[in-house]
Amino acid sequence: MKLKSIFLTFLVLLVLNLFSQDYEVSPVKLYFTADPGSVQVKTITIKNHGNTTQSFLLTLGDFTINSQGQTEYGVVGSNKKSISDWITINPTFFDIRPNEDQIINISIQPPVDEFGSRWGVIFVRAATERMSFEADKTFSAGINLSSRIVVEVFQTPTTNTGVINVKIDQLREVSSEPTKRKFSALVTNNSDIIVSGKVYLIASNMETGHETMYPYTNVNMFPKNTQRVNLEIPNNLPAGYYALAAILDYGSYQALEGVQIVIESK
Repeated sequence: MKLKSIFLTFLVLLVLNLFSQDYEVSPVKLYFTADPGSVQVKTITIKNHGNTTQSFLLTLGDFTINSQGQTEYGVVGSNKKSISDWITINPTFFDIRPNEDQIINISIQPPVDEFGSRWGVIFVRAATERMSFEADKTFSAGINLSSRIVVEVFQTPTTNTGVINVKIDQLREVSSEPTKRKFSALVTNNSDIIVSGKVYLIASNMETGHETMYPYTNVNMFPKNTQRVNLEIPNNLPAGYYALAAILDYGSYQALEGVQIVIESK
């Protein structure tokens, strides 16, 4: 019985070692502000924490944001706002010795007439050469790829000429629990650029006028995209009726957007 236990422990440690990552990538988000026709360069650093020399492969991909605000990754060209045609990576395949690092140059060059936002991802994978009898027809170079680290890339020019138009509506209560009440609202970005902002709730007692403002939730609103934002408040309001407002704040130079409902606290 003891021998079996030791074997199972060894097996678990072996599996964990096989699937663990022994390298790091920094940063994992790149924000470009290149004006149309110009070139902007940023860098990422990959460090090999392993005890052997490791090969790395960098490839491009796309991602979209669904209606729940979740990221969905896809191949290059799967998103019409893909940044893949504007981006250059140097180098894309290289070796890193143990406890050393490699700096990668990422350059962006938007077309002269493109003022909108674009985005995409860089997949960073550790790679090892496979024996010829292991290589299959799907990867003729005979490279075996490990788990990946994703670097998200965003581009919005500083000289964007478009009008920012973001709305919030459809505030509703989703559920009520002993300690908190959950709400959601829809945020729609009708602009052609990525807009960052925050959404927060304010509860106003309709009898006394007393207001309580709750902590905000950060949101990234992608062009021509609608997403649902989840919000909550503690379930400790004194009994009465309240005007509950969801406020969208997306910059000191923009007017606040809001939507309001009436709720009851018993």
